[in-house]
Amino acid sequence: MSETNIEGGRGDGGPLGRIPDQVAQQAAGIGRAVGDAVGPKAEDIANRSKAAGADAVGDVARTAQALADTVASDSPAIAEYVRGAGQKIDRLASDLREKKVGDLLNSAAEFGRSQPVIMLAGAALIGFALSRVVKAGVATAPAGGASNADSGTAVGGEG
Repeated sequence: MSETNIEGGRGDGGPLGRIPDQVAQQAAGIGRAVGDAVGPKAEDIANRSKAAGADAVGDVARTAQALADTVASDSPAIAEYVRGAGQKIDRLASDLREKKVGDLLNSAAEFGRSQPVIMLAGAALIGFALSRVVKAGVATAPAGGASNADSGTAVGGEG
């Protein structure tokens, strides 16, 4: 009996047979609307982040050049190595400024496919650096909170 009701409700001619199509069309419409609304904002945020990243990378390149100039008299070989690294970093900054976000992501994906070990090592290095930054931030935050907790404990202990 229940099989008849299920089959009857899901028949091609029945009203329940059209519900999945209607839901799919509505979901697709909502998805397009969200994409149209969020897309320009996301692109703007990505472009601003890209510009800030390019500036930061450019600063690293200038620091490398200054370091090379500083050590040139004492260690010319090291100075040349650092100068070369600075030039490569400066080219990276230029690429960041000139290329679109999508092109940069495609380049990163292509590099990851061609050099997976280097990509994994870089990701591990970035993860380590971020964990150190987070730990440094966490280490300073509880210090103030710990003294408040200690004073609260002392007050609670006296009461």
